Amino acid sequence: MVSRTTKLLFIAPGIIYLAVIGLFPFFYSLYMSMTSLNLTRPRRSQFIGIDNYVNLLSDPLFQKAILNTGILAGTSITLEIVIGFAIAKLFYEIAHLPTVNWLRTFFILPMMVTPVITGLMFTYMLNPTLGIANYLLSLAGLPGLAWFGSTQTALLSVIAVNVWQWTPFLMLIMLAGLMAIPREIHEAAALDGAAWYQVSWNIEIPSLWDVLLVGAIIRLIDNLRFFDVVYIATRGGPGDATEVISMFAYRQSFQFFNMGYGSAAAIVILFITLAVTTLAMRYLRRTEHA
Repeated sequence: MVSRTTKLLFIAPGIIYLAVIGLFPFFYSLYMSMTSLNLTRPRRSQFIGIDNYVNLLSDPLFQKAILNTGILAGTSITLEIVIGFAIAKLFYEIAHLPTVNWLRTFFILPMMVTPVITGLMFTYMLNPTLGIANYLLSLAGLPGLAWFGSTQTALLSVIAVNVWQWTPFLMLIMLAGLMAIPREIHEAAALDGAAWYQVSWNIEIPSLWDVLLVGAIIRLIDNLRFFDVVYIATRGGPGDATEVISMFAYRQSFQFFNMGYGSAAAIVILFITLAVTTLAMRYLRRTEHA
């Protein structure tokens, strides 16, 4: 019989690792968010309570960052779900073809590319003078666009890059869900003369709801900390057109050296993530027990 002390010794390394890597940085960031710490004058740091959070709520740039993050997350996830479902349905229908595994592998390649490389790649492709995108537009007789350089197109371009890279993730989740639906259900629907859109709406989408919700939560968390592509392609510009919460927190902390204010923004990101995840998981558990 293993003693209680032996069990504690076995799990102690994991607990220590989590405490050092996870808990300490969190509580230290929480403490910094309640101070006026600025790295240009660290000795003048004072405890100011929730003043940083109050200032965030009235900061127009932070409000713009919240709005941009909401637009980015909502639009990206919606497009990824719609496009991902269409492609998952296509792969499901051609599952009998011998080349379908190669096609699936080819389609998921974008999510294998690191976000930094993705940002650099699209920076060159969408360059207004040298990029291939405007070259193709010119071949079609259309005017070129300042993709990342215009306030009208910068956020849309970032959303397009985000959708290109992460649609395969939701496609894989939905494809797995489609393949888990018993074939007998589809055969019964075919015998009843149901059209493809009726099968999708009444059978497939309800069956995918739980896995789709989990995938959407994961993608929402990813979008709340979306940083790499924005940093490489736009630096939050032009102006504040692509300023997202993570970029705001980075700029305050490492460009303006205002660590207290930047830490407060980072804590806000964390609590928004926790709130959304908690609500979604409660809803998921409720539907499972219904």
